Amino acid sequence: MQKLGMLSLVATSSLPLTAAQLDHSLLVAGWTDHLDSQVSAGLLSGRTAASYGRNIQRWLVWLAASTCNAPTPRDVLAYVASLRDSGLSGASCNAYLDAVRSLYRWAESNSLYPAIGRSVAGVKVRKDEPLDCLDKTAVAGLLAHVEGASLTALRNRALVRVMFSTGLRLVSLVEASVGNVDIEAGTLSYRGKGDKEASRRAVLSPSALDAVVAYLQSRNATLDAPLFCGHGNRSNGVRLSDRSVRQVITGLMEAAGHIQRSAAGHIQRPRVLSAHSLRRSAITAAYEAHGLDAAQLFAGHADPKTTRRAYARVEKGRTLAKIAVTMDL
Repeated sequence: MQKLGMLSLVATSSLPLTAAQLDHSLLVAGWTDHLDSQVSAGLLSGRTAASYGRNIQRWLVWLAASTCNAPTPRDVLAYVASLRDSGLSGASCNAYLDAVRSLYRWAESNSLYPAIGRSVAGVKVRKDEPLDCLDKTAVAGLLAHVEGASLTALRNRALVRVMFSTGLRLVSLVEASVGNVDIEAGTLSYRGKGDKEASRRAVLSPSALDAVVAYLQSRNATLDAPLFCGHGNRSNGVRLSDRSVRQVITGLMEAAGHIQRSAAGHIQRPRVLSAHSLRRSAITAAYEAHGLDAAQLFAGHADPKTTRRAYARVEKGRTLAKIAVTMDL
């Protein structure tokens, strides 16, 4: 009988093991070790493994809160329902569900636990629903809600300007270090989607470059330091995560009145107006000012259909909003 950390590999029937036989947190520990091995072997991207590792923690919290010791497919369905009730988009719900599916597929292949997520269908996600994004004036208006001259304020001003002027994906932005900024050329080198190193260059707008320079001069950071980092007592100098960037941007959007919350405190239509929507705003502005080819180059899309589809969804939302005004009695 093989050993997997503290967890023994044991044969199971078609029924789940009892809590006394299996601790699901230990199951997750074994699974994440397996994911790390796949990353080392080049069979899985580190980004995917990290995403799975983060997302599965929500499942463990849900199991503990619901005192569910031997989850079944019915429990996975209840978990997905709780995700929807929390206000998450269909795509986000599916990301959390994918982590559960992967965990128990691995568990079943090692005779540890049945693949309880296999029969649970994902949430239907519409690919043509209208999307919102802020125009250039509204993005600039976010800066009015960054107060003071602290390092955090300087960082947030630089963050908004860089995100809009480059249209970078969050993962590329948070990976950037101080040494990736070429002040004389006014560029930021970054690692694009699928790249192994920071071989691409984004051109910073004059105001974005000025904001970055002001921020870096106040920090006096080394070249290998993160470009954007925390400045609290516990997070000082720690690289911002994509989650931290989302919190900064959604906080500014909420302060500006673009994001609303439900009575329960949940953001309405999460991820429609979000940190990622700043990228959508930037691509839309590039599309309208310079056309499809320029917008595709700016966005780093391999296929122009991706650029056109994103813009079409924004334009659909604008058109429906105009029609609604016309039809108002």
